Amino acid sequence: MRGEASPALIELATRHGRTSSSSLPLLVWDASLRSPLAASVPPGAAVREVAGSEYEVFAAALADGFGTPRDTADALALPALLDAPDMTAFVLELDGEVVATGFNMLSGDQVGMFNGSVPPRHRGNGYYRALVTARLRHAVGSGARHAFTQTSPVSRPLYASLGFRLAETWTYLSAES
Repeated sequence: MRGEASPALIELATRHGRTSSSSLPLLVWDASLRSPLAASVPPGAAVREVAGSEYEVFAAALADGFGTPRDTADALALPALLDAPDMTAFVLELDGEVVATGFNMLSGDQVGMFNGSVPPRHRGNGYYRALVTARLRHAVGSGARHAFTQTSPVSRPLYASLGFRLAETWTYLSAES
C-alpha cells in the first residue's frame, strides 16, 4: 500500500495471516531535469539486451544476484515476458560472465525499472551504475520521459546520484517466510 499501514489495517492483515511488514521507497526520475547520461562502461564489460531464447542466462543471473532459488528467478525470466512488446531485459557482462541484470517495462512516456541485481562478489565496481544508465538511455531513446523504481537500501544512493527522488514509500504486508 502507499504510505504506512494504520493500526486497524495491520490488525486486519494479521487476522488473515499477514504478520510481516516491510517498506520500500518508490523513486521517480524526470529526463527533462537531467543532463545527458554518460555512456561509460567499465573496461572489459558490455551491456546487452536478452531475448526470450536466452531466458536461462537471465534467470541464472537473477538467482545469483538476488541470492534466491533458481525456480523463483525462472518466474521472472519467462521467454514470453522477455520477448513481450515494450519489455526489455538487460545484462552487463564482464569477460563473458553476467554480473548485473535489469528489466524495463515501457508504457507511454514512462518506464518501470525492475529486477536489478548484482551478485555480492561483483558489487562496488560500477557495473550496476553502467547498467542503470544504459537502461535509462534505452528508455529515453524509446520515448520514455519518466522512470520509476523501488530500490533496496544498498542501491538507493546510486539511483539518487542519477537524479531519482523519493516520491513515496510503499508498505507490504505479507505472511512470515
